[in-house]
Amino acid sequence: MKKDSKLYDQWNENKKTICANDTLIKFQQFHIVFMKMGVNIGFEQDGKGSEYLRPVLVYKKFNNRVFLGIPLTSIAKSDKFHFEFEYKKHKKSYAILSQIKLFDIKRAKYYDGKISKKQFEKLQEKLLDLIVTPLQAKGECTKAICSTSIAQKQPNVKLNILVTGGNGQLGSEARELSLTNPNNFFFTDIESLDITNKEAIEAFVLTHKIDAIINCAAYTAVDKAESDAELADKVNHLAVKYLSEVAKANDIILIHISTDYVFDGKNYRPYLESDSTSPNGVYGKTKLDGEKAMIELNPNRSIIIRTAWVYSSFGANFVKTMLRFGKEREQLTVIYDQVGSPTYARDLAQAILDILPQLDNESVEIYNYTNEGVLSWFDFAKEIMKMAKLDCAVLPIETKDYPTPASRPHYSLLNKAKIKAKFNITIPYWKDSLDRCLRELGERR
Repeated sequence: MKKDSKLYDQWNENKKTICANDTLIKFQQFHIVFMKMGVNIGFEQDGKGSEYLRPVLVYKKFNNRVFLGIPLTSIAKSDKFHFEFEYKKHKKSYAILSQIKLFDIKRAKYYDGKISKKQFEKLQEKLLDLIVTPLQAKGECTKAICSTSIAQKQPNVKLNILVTGGNGQLGSEARELSLTNPNNFFFTDIESLDITNKEAIEAFVLTHKIDAIINCAAYTAVDKAESDAELADKVNHLAVKYLSEVAKANDIILIHISTDYVFDGKNYRPYLESDSTSPNGVYGKTKLDGEKAMIELNPNRSIIIRTAWVYSSFGANFVKTMLRFGKEREQLTVIYDQVGSPTYARDLAQAILDILPQLDNESVEIYNYTNEGVLSWFDFAKEIMKMAKLDCAVLPIETKDYPTPASRPHYSLLNKAKIKAKFNITIPYWKDSLDRCLRELGERR
């Protein structure tokens, strides 16, 4: 649908009205207008009249089949809608979406924004002949973001989610968030699941009926990797390959966490997901090899998230190191010619959980995620001391004055426009996230 069309403009204005005033939307008969209100959720005119509105699932791939979800009946109740499916006489399902196999209706037809009367009648006739079934536990878990004028009843679908690297920074933050998340989580580490063993992965996912994998596990000792390339390759490359193979074979979503180190750090603008990669060392190369393996295997509805400068209230990281040094020393030197954006692991973990139910991609896609803002390690250290009120002077030095076995990228800024636009997420500013982390650690003064 062209964004300059009158229909699109009218819809946008009506959408603002319904969100603000709880009023109903009216539009022309047989027009099906789709807006991304959650996970490919739009609204269409109900057959009962132009003043009735109901949600519709625009398009979904499920087990390599195409589905369109449409409520077959709707009942108005005190200016609110109560949706049902009537799949047999006096037999109703209260799921807001159905899984209905379509015969030959393409994605483009719906993205065009309208359907002819003949097509509409043909579609209605076909839908009435099909059996409507509620969403299964293993499959799409769709959540619509609608105004309060629409009452929804969704099937109580819980996903079984495997989080590898469960004791690391990101895994530990995900564990904290899981306490208030409705899904079922399985957190593993090397002792409970060796992800460099494909048979072990397959046995685990089958035993626990896993629907999605969040791979937080990684070999992150950047300097040590230079002399331990074999182990780094097993964890960062081969393990990702095995996870991808198991995910693809069992129709499991895979969210894999990668790094800014896949770039050489010589850019002049924030890196896009599509920019050419050129890692400097073993760590970056093995992480890139893992990405390539996953992309080649192409598990359905799966993504790669590149991040940078991760810290947390859990584990060892730059923030906790600076806090320790700030209490032990009168001054310290920190590199000022490496620029990037920190990532509070809790923010990233929350973003992953928000993104998971929205995944509908057919091919593996790459996204960038860090907190908002631009700074150097020196700036970061200065702000840590300031917030924690530690009397430790921070002095700037150049990278050349602090030699390490592995080369670090001088420029690590990642462009996050794609992930924000696709999943409608808001990313916190780095100072706000640092403040929350220090409060979590009891170090904010």
